[in-house]
Amino acid sequence: MKTLKNIFSRSTSLWLALELILVTVICWWTFAPVLENLYLWYLPYGYDADRMVRMEVVSTLNGTERMNRQEEICTEEEMLLRKVQEIDDVELAFRTVYTAPGFSSHLLHCKIGDSTWIRFPTIYFQRESPIFKAYGIQSLTPEVSTSELTNDCEEDKTIILSRTFAMAAFGTTGVAGRTIQLYYVAQNEFKEYRIRAVVEDVRQGGMYPDNTIGYVCSTQGQTLTNRPIIVRLREGVSAEQFREKCEHELLHTLMTEHCYIRKIETVWEQNSFNMRRSKGRLMGRNILIAAFFAINMAFGVFGTLLMYMRQRREEAGVRRAFGATRWSVFWGFIREAWLLTTVSVLIGCIIYFQYQVSGDFYETGIYTNPAVHHWFDSIETHFPIVSLCVYLYILCTVLIGTAIPAWRICRSKITEAIKEE
Repeated sequence: MKTLKNIFSRSTSLWLALELILVTVICWWTFAPVLENLYLWYLPYGYDADRMVRMEVVSTLNGTERMNRQEEICTEEEMLLRKVQEIDDVELAFRTVYTAPGFSSHLLHCKIGDSTWIRFPTIYFQRESPIFKAYGIQSLTPEVSTSELTNDCEEDKTIILSRTFAMAAFGTTGVAGRTIQLYYVAQNEFKEYRIRAVVEDVRQGGMYPDNTIGYVCSTQGQTLTNRPIIVRLREGVSAEQFREKCEHELLHTLMTEHCYIRKIETVWEQNSFNMRRSKGRLMGRNILIAAFFAINMAFGVFGTLLMYMRQRREEAGVRRAFGATRWSVFWGFIREAWLLTTVSVLIGCIIYFQYQVSGDFYETGIYTNPAVHHWFDSIETHFPIVSLCVYLYILCTVLIGTAIPAWRICRSKITEAIKEE
């Protein structure tokens, strides 16, 4: 307490404290969205994307001709799929219906209790499709193995739930054989599905990463053309190696009379593209704003600290004249800077906390899912984590800005320090 009293007895220290409080508030405003977006960007996908590629299939026919010859094009695309499956490096390959994990998908709703709704991404698959084996999504239902998940499914009547979805809807993963009602907004109707099994969570990409997923066995999209091919590579074959091999050696063979593979990309690249398209612009803007304020505030704090330390040059000389060592004077300045920063940041965080609470920062939005929880969804975790990051940034800035002039002062001669003042 005595040290704090000595620090705040100086008018210069009070001005520095006010500046640090303002810096804390601005840092909170700029750092919070950046930390949230970076966290979402680097969430693990839950499957081995290093051994997966996505092949974009297109037709040489225009839209009208493709519609008129849809059955013929679908047959050619099946032939193209068999050609891909015959490649030595390919372990599994299948044509997606509409979507696959990690890509954009339809949204359905499920009602839990009397008032809680879960919004979840929906992945459609065909009966006996190897989608789960290809992605390595493990079955959590003991009586149904991963390779048998899509067997014995009734089209438009069977659903497979992710772990988080099952826990949110039923509180357990042992729900195979039970039924669940899903709400279709477009048709304004409920449909009942039999639960085939529960599988491990994977992350769904896009603007709102979600692991509450329902896999629906459906006839939808089976007659669509230009459906991409998802490929699982053999052990030891990287996606980059496979793509280079296809582009230089195999691409000219992967075609039929009217269909060919236009582009091969890794699943990592496609997922990153989806994230950039949905959050990239917002994330880039937030990072630029945070970087601009961080650099400018660092220079501002450095300038203030330089003036602050110059005013204490005589004090350092007097203390050394009375027997204090250079290191004791130096660490005394560092200790005061740490205490001043800690108190100022604490006050700044409390001020911003009041703004957050009054601004309803933690109200559930239209796109949030009550079954999915991230650290920034709750004030109990969001506030301390961001506050810690803000504190560490400001503390490092202040300590560096204090240490450089303080060390120069301590290295100067005692007579020069006193005379110069």
